[in-house]
Amino acid sequence: MISISSKKLILNWPVIKWVGILSLFLVSCDAPKEIGSDLFSVEVGLNYTDTLTIKSSTVQIDSIYTSGTNTFTLGSINHPDFGQVKSSFYTQISNADTLFAKETSVFDSIRMELVYKAYQGDLSKKQTISVHRLKDSLILSKTYFSNSSISYDPVAITSHSFIPKPIKAKSINGDSLQYDTLTFKMSSAFGKELLSKYADKTIASGGAGFRNFLKGFYVQSVTEDPSAALLGFSTAYSRMSMYFHNPGDTIKYKAYYYFSLSNSLVPELQARFNHFDVNRTGTLAALKKVGDAVPASNTNFITYVQSGTGIVTKIEFPYLNKLKGNKNVAINKAELILEAADGINYSETLGQLSLLETNSTNRTLRNSYGLLYFTAESGSGAQSATFDSNSKSFNFNVTSVIQNILSGRIANNGMLITPQISSISATGSAVVSETARFIPLKALKTKLKIYYSYIAQ
Repeated sequence: MISISSKKLILNWPVIKWVGILSLFLVSCDAPKEIGSDLFSVEVGLNYTDTLTIKSSTVQIDSIYTSGTNTFTLGSINHPDFGQVKSSFYTQISNADTLFAKETSVFDSIRMELVYKAYQGDLSKKQTISVHRLKDSLILSKTYFSNSSISYDPVAITSHSFIPKPIKAKSINGDSLQYDTLTFKMSSAFGKELLSKYADKTIASGGAGFRNFLKGFYVQSVTEDPSAALLGFSTAYSRMSMYFHNPGDTIKYKAYYYFSLSNSLVPELQARFNHFDVNRTGTLAALKKVGDAVPASNTNFITYVQSGTGIVTKIEFPYLNKLKGNKNVAINKAELILEAADGINYSETLGQLSLLETNSTNRTLRNSYGLLYFTAESGSGAQSATFDSNSKSFNFNVTSVIQNILSGRIANNGMLITPQISSISATGSAVVSETARFIPLKALKTKLKIYYSYIAQ
């Protein structure tokens, strides 16, 4: 008698035999593949780190562009870490309308009217400025930097001492400001000379002929107190006004001379630039020449970025390549976060920063298009970040930058944190300055957040 179990074994043997043969056939055949799938495979899992070592320092760079800015910066300010910053300005000026006067016209007065635009520092301190005639002409197409200078007459046309009062009125909530005007008299002899040129139509009509006669002004800050204030004046609204009359005529005539003139063909006809003098003292006194650096450990772990003076922050990632070890890495996202120091004054704070390429000697790098910067993730323009007043920080998306460093396409020389980069027709990309605003950064709070995956070739 055959048991059910033994019968079952006999009946299923052919099936098992064919299943085994079919399995051997399937094992011997390759499964279909996508083209290129044999190049790499991504390991399972997303990795994250924000503990990479970051070295921070404050660095001195050069080539701060101040040509054709919209603000005249004038005055002096002092800081316990980076010392005294004093600013003066060079500018052309000319009349927009023809000077209509007569041989019998009588000069009354001439005055300078500088419209406040911004301020930084202590407004309670007295300031003194002097106005000088330029000996050489400014050139509109020429590039002027924060340390450029033009020959001028050492004998001043006028000098003026004052206590700054830039604010004329505030709104009820304190947000909106109405700025005042700094007004002072110019030399009568200078005014009479201008009036006497009425007969020379080349000069009297303004334009290039006038600017050849009056090459421009050097308005100098001669304030002795370093702890005063830097004052910003509008180039568009500031002007010089001359008043005269004709005997027997009840009309009071006036002629206006402007710092900013343009027409439909030439956006700006007049050249001007700010000049900064820096006296390094305090913890950053060692910044004497381009490329000098002071480590964050020497400045209570605070580094600086300042407009107008060439002070920037350099950050380095000395152990970044250890992230990949002997593997290859795909960066999913990388964020660089810079936190501002406590107690910052928003009226003195830089609102935007950019990332520049550098080398081992802390220099800015250039090509035919200007300064070399790290490109934004959008693929155009410089990597820039705007100050977030809630987190008190700047956040840069540096995904491509970190990927390119790890892949060897970019040298791991660190990066320079600078005032915002602008595109200037004369020089390409440049650090443009209108003020001496600054931002102190907490070196110990700087973070590089990286989300990454390992890939195997």
